[in-house]
This record gives sequence, C-alpha cells and structure tokens, in this order.
Amino acid sequence: MKGLSNVNRILTGLVGAVSEAWAQLRIGRLRVLLSLVGVAVAVAAMTFVIALGQVTVSAVNRLSESYTGRPGTVSIIVSPTGKGTDSSGDSDSSGSSSGSAPSGPGTSPGTSPGTSPDGPAGGTGGQAGSRPGLGAADVVRAQSSFVERYQVKAWATHYDQNLRVAFPSGGRTVHTQVVSLQYGILHHTDVAQGRWFSAEDADDLSPSIIVSQGFLEQLGLKRLTGPVQVRAYAPTPMTYTIVGVLKPEKRESCQTSGPDETPCAQPLMAMVLNTPYERMLPTNVERATPVLEIWAGQDGADQRVIELAKQDFNAAFGAGSTRAESNVDQGATTSSSSTFTKVVTIAGVCVMLMGVLGLVNISMVTVRQRIHEIGVRRAFGATSRRIFFSIMLESVVATVVAGVIGIGIAIVGMRLAPLETILRLPVPTRPPFPMSAALIGLAAATGVGALAGAVPALVAVRIRPIDAIRY
Repeated sequence: MKGLSNVNRILTGLVGAVSEAWAQLRIGRLRVLLSLVGVAVAVAAMTFVIALGQVTVSAVNRLSESYTGRPGTVSIIVSPTGKGTDSSGDSDSSGSSSGSAPSGPGTSPGTSPGTSPDGPAGGTGGQAGSRPGLGAADVVRAQSSFVERYQVKAWATHYDQNLRVAFPSGGRTVHTQVVSLQYGILHHTDVAQGRWFSAEDADDLSPSIIVSQGFLEQLGLKRLTGPVQVRAYAPTPMTYTIVGVLKPEKRESCQTSGPDETPCAQPLMAMVLNTPYERMLPTNVERATPVLEIWAGQDGADQRVIELAKQDFNAAFGAGSTRAESNVDQGATTSSSSTFTKVVTIAGVCVMLMGVLGLVNISMVTVRQRIHEIGVRRAFGATSRRIFFSIMLESVVATVVAGVIGIGIAIVGMRLAPLETILRLPVPTRPPFPMSAALIGLAAATGVGALAGAVPALVAVRIRPIDAIRY
C-alpha cells in the first residue's frame, strides 16, 4: 500500500507539473510561438529525411530480392562431373546421407527476367554435365528427392529458355524463364495485369505464361482483358495462354534517335510455368538443368543447407558438381542505413538547438518576470525540485507540441511526395510512415526541450524566497 501511495504521489506531481506548464504556455503563447516555428520545421525536415531514407532502403532491398530472392535464399546449381562416383550409379538418388530438415518458412525461387544466368541465383540453361547417362531429368529427380528427404517447404526451381513466338509483325525470339509456382512469392514479382500462376494451371494443355508489357504490345494489345493465346514454334510448336502481365519497367535513361520514335520500349520477356511446359515437350528436346532455390531464413540455417546440398549432390553426381551459395549479405545495407539515420538525427538536433535558443531567451525573461510568484510558492512550501521541473517542463511541453506538429507535417509530406520520382526506384505500394522515424523526431524534440529548459529552471531554483518576495 505504501508503494502504491508513493506511485500515486509521483503521478499526481507529474500531472500537476505538466498542467501548470501548459497553463503558463497558454499565457505566453505569443512569445513562445515564433521560437517554436524553427523547432517544428527542424523536426519535420529531420523526420521526413529519416523516413525517406528508410523507405529508400526498403525499396532497394525489394529490388535486390526480385533478382536474388528473399534474404536467406540458397541457390543450388548442379553440373554432374562423375568424379569419384560409380558410372552406373543410381541417378534417382541425391545422396545417402541424412540430416535434419533445413528450417525456414515458405519461399519460392528464381530470378527476375533479365538476370544473368551466371549469377548465384540466375538460370543456368546449360548442359547437364559430362557424365554419360546423366542429364537434366536426373538432376530434377535428385532435387525432388533432396526436398522430400529433408522435408523442405520453402523451395522452387527455374531455368532460362528461348521461345520463338509468332507475333503479328513476324516471329521473334523471347527470353523466357521456366519457373515453378512459388517463384513470385520469393522474388516479389509484381503482376500489373491479370494474375500470377496458380496450382490449377499445372493441368492445362496450353501452358500458362506471364509476359512483359513489351510482349503484350507486340501482340497489338495495351491491356490484358482476359486470357490470350499465343503461338510459339521453338523449341517445339506449342500454344500458350497469357494469364498475366508483369509490371512495366522504369526506362528513363534510354535514348532515341528521333522525336517520332518510341522513347522507351519495354523489354521482350516472359515467364512460363514449368509443369505444363515440360509435359508438352517431346522427349528428343534437350532440356536445361534447373536451379534449385531454398529459403532457409536468416538465422544461420543457410549454411546448413549449403553443407547438405554439397554433401548429397556431390555424392550423386561427382565431386565438385555442386555450387551452393546464400544471398545473406545484409550487413552493409543495415550498417549504411544505421549510419544515415544517425547522421540525419545529429544534423536535425543541431538545427533544433539553434531554434531553441530563442525559446531559452524567452524562458529566461519569463523567469525574471515570475520571481515574485516563485518566492511566494517557495514560502508556502514548494520544493526546489517542484520549482525546477515546473519551469523545465514548460520548455519540454512546448517542444513536444512543436515536435508533434513537425511529425504531422512530415507524414503529410510522405503521403504527397512522388516517391518513385524522388528515389528513381520502383515503389509498388506507398509504404506506411516508419514509426521509428516519428519516435526519433519526438525523442529529439523532447531532449532538446529538456536541455533548453534546464538553464532557466536552475536560475529559478537559486532564487531565495525572501529576496523573491521583496522583488
């Protein structure tokens, strides 16, 4: 009960001090208002820049993930060598060793259209290897066996393929990625029109395909109002059904030779679902070896996945046949973001300190005018601590109000600002205002207010009651 009474006394004193500070601000609001304009502007600028920096980091990370996958994705590329293995080995096995299942929630593999096939997460599209009797089909079976053995839930495959498509203007070769169903989840693939692949597409006799805006325009269409069929002649004659259109790319840097030409033509590319596509291919068509991607998360499980992959696939296809890499390398980005936030915060606090100088001067004048009042309060038992906090809280409350106004201005600015134009990066959806930026702005305003109010508060505490009453 005694502890509860002490808490109530402390809260009562704090509320009373804040109420008194607000009442004093209302009395001298005209004097305080101009000195707080600089604080509000500084908080608004600092909060806006911090929020913009965090949004920039998020946009850069999302763009990077569209190529390399979500952080913690392991890319496994198998090129059979046959070294150190039995030439008549079972191609259906991916190794005899066992282990715990690689951890990680759901993912999907692949790289966004245009990714280099030689990159750690790019399509290979090459020969399956030099070992006689082994090909892409054996690697696919080994990949499926690996996924089933370790009960991996977050995985997918992809590889590159060129399709010869019949457009109204003539046949053209289209760079295409043959991907599995979860590709779009792992790589944040944005479909501007139509939809992404679904499980029902696996049973279609006409393989589902998602095309770029440039592909759609080559067909003489601007928008996809429903499923559209297109004919391809290579690698085998086949009819595809367009179910979605990728988000158009920003191509502001391209140049044209004449004013009448199209300023920035969209790339010609496509993505096709692997299951119906591969089922329709004749047996004599050479197939590319797919890349297996597994999302292991960022808790260190990616290294365990790499070890298991090399162990199993090297045992099945020969020493040195497996290349497994993780895309977990976020330290530099996180460090840069943290440094940027610190620099902007320090700069904003310095600007606010300059604006608070006016508030300090006004507070000193106010204390001098209230000497008699302070003496009477001391004579009636007001403690030095109560006097100190009541004077200091006047500055704190004033700067907090200015900080809230500045944060509101920053939020409105982030809502109205053309982010894609400012950042020159794709921003699929306008992100919510970062709460950390608002908290930093509010904390900075509070700290600067406390610092500005400490000086006049110390002056008030040193006033002797008898001298103040005589004043």
